Amino acid sequence: MVTQRDVKALLYGHDHVNDFCGKLTGIQMCYAGGIGYQDYGQAGWDRKARVVTVNLEKTRKGGRWEEIKHIITWKRLDDQHLNAIEAQVLWRKGSKIS
Repeated sequence: MVTQRDVKALLYGHDHVNDFCGKLTGIQMCYAGGIGYQDYGQAGWDRKARVVTVNLEKTRKGGRWEEIKHIITWKRLDDQHLNAIEAQVLWRKGSKIS
């Protein structure tokens, strides 16, 4: 992924009672905490799901929606109001990929 020089973020899987985003070798890597109520979890651990949006813009050539403007993530809690927490920009156009 590093040698490709165009990988902006990697989002994958979950860890039952943990969630995290961090940058390694210039690529944002994120995983989400568990949202299920069956086989895993921990008393007091908020159930949540990671949400990711990728905002595209049209290319100058051909006018197709394929250039990435930014990638944003946040977590949605499984609470009464489905609150969103911990929003962060993973990548924004013009930022450098190491």
